[in-house]
Amino acid sequence: MVLAAAVALCTACSLLGTSPDTPGGPAAAPPPPTATSTPSPTPTAAATPPPPTWAETLGALKPGVARISVTGCDFAAVGTGFQVDDTHVATAAHVVEGAAGITVAINGQVVTATIAGMNADEDLALLETAAAVTGHHFSFAAQDPAEGTDISVLGYPQGENYTADRGVVSGLDRQNGPVFNGVGHILQTSVTINGGNSGGPLVALDGSVVGIVRATRTGVVDNGQVYKQSFQGTNYAGSGAAAGPLVSAWQKEPAPVSLARCNNTGVATNNQITVKVDTPDERGIQVAQSLLIHGQAINSGAYQMAYNVFTPQAQVDQHGYAYWSKDMNSSYWKDIEVADIRSTGPGVITANVSLRTTQDPAQSSGGQQACSIWHMQYTMEWATVWWEISEAKATLPAEPC
Repeated sequence: MVLAAAVALCTACSLLGTSPDTPGGPAAAPPPPTATSTPSPTPTAAATPPPPTWAETLGALKPGVARISVTGCDFAAVGTGFQVDDTHVATAAHVVEGAAGITVAINGQVVTATIAGMNADEDLALLETAAAVTGHHFSFAAQDPAEGTDISVLGYPQGENYTADRGVVSGLDRQNGPVFNGVGHILQTSVTINGGNSGGPLVALDGSVVGIVRATRTGVVDNGQVYKQSFQGTNYAGSGAAAGPLVSAWQKEPAPVSLARCNNTGVATNNQITVKVDTPDERGIQVAQSLLIHGQAINSGAYQMAYNVFTPQAQVDQHGYAYWSKDMNSSYWKDIEVADIRSTGPGVITANVSLRTTQDPAQSSGGQQACSIWHMQYTMEWATVWWEISEAKATLPAEPC
């Protein structure tokens, strides 16, 4: 910012003079000095900085956008969220509803999370991470934007890489939209929204959250029959102004929602698994979250869901679900570290991973380890929103913890 400097110039000076001697009289005395004043400088108003560009705003916000993976008893899902402080991430309630395990990937970090608050009417949830994470902290707009306001949606469409897309607010108070049942504070937007964007922020140019991605219209209902159609500009988000007070209240006084236990062998510890990703490859985050879906399903007793993370051929190689799962009822994942990722073909990678588990010693390597550290190489294939396991082999013998 350039500030104009005001300079005061002092122009007052004293003129000294004498009168000629008057014969027979005294010399005239010089006149007294004339008092002068120096004007005070007038402050110059600071120039108003120009508004940020979209490139500047989106660059600042990206480190706070979260990729959320969810493990359910009979499903897995990927959505988006955004950081509001060191240990809290906001998202849509439908992203984490029924979760047995939740994983948050943000700014290169991967942590497990629990639900600190949920409101189904506003389709809003607040997650609490198992450890503090660094990233941008979003703030909520105080009021809904006017129709026609430029906005951007940030997230992970189809569970793939981070994207930012632009559009406008095209309508307010849309409770009559799909599945809203006349409740909630709903904005309509023209911005492109896909599966995986749910829970992501709609932001204004100043970076404030004006909405949280909620739904996109994919069909119409006629006499109880749903007909799939392609719609343009009919995507929906919950109001950021309505969400802000709820999130603030949950930050001060959490209203926890327990994660699901899928059978009586499931852990009652909210499925916390320590995660470390040691590769800058963006696929490292995706691999970690895919393996965590597998591990969280094992921990919660959702063995069929864990088995579904294998490719069809790998399921055959495992001799079927019954054989693979027969010794799983005492096995629990504790820690996972993804070391590196290598491409081996179109949509195929290998990942070197260290894994710590606990189990009945009789079911461990060598039949003696109640806690084991495994050194594994996973071959994985991309399948719509996650990496499926096509092969898992040990690169070194398992060690006791």
